[in-house]
Amino acid sequence: MVSCFIEKDKKTPIYKQLYDFYKEEMLNGNIKEGTKLPSVRSLSQTLSISKNTVNEAYQQLLAEGFIESRVKKGYWVVPNLEYLPDT
Repeated sequence: MVSCFIEKDKKTPIYKQLYDFYKEEMLNGNIKEGTKLPSVRSLSQTLSISKNTVNEAYQQLLAEGFIESRVKKGYWVVPNLEYLPDT
């Protein structure tokens, strides 16, 4: 699992920090397609933040096509040709 650091005293909302972190890690290739993201519950416990906060970040990633939701399986990183860097 990739380590994420959340600054709770920062003016940027926590869900946005989490969203930005995962988006950058995916764009930089540190989190590859087909990777299962941590469950909402486990990530919220690990970071000591609300499940709603994690869910909000995941929903934004889902809306932008970075991840997909698989029923009763969790969230998975999908290939997104629009965001892949040119090679």
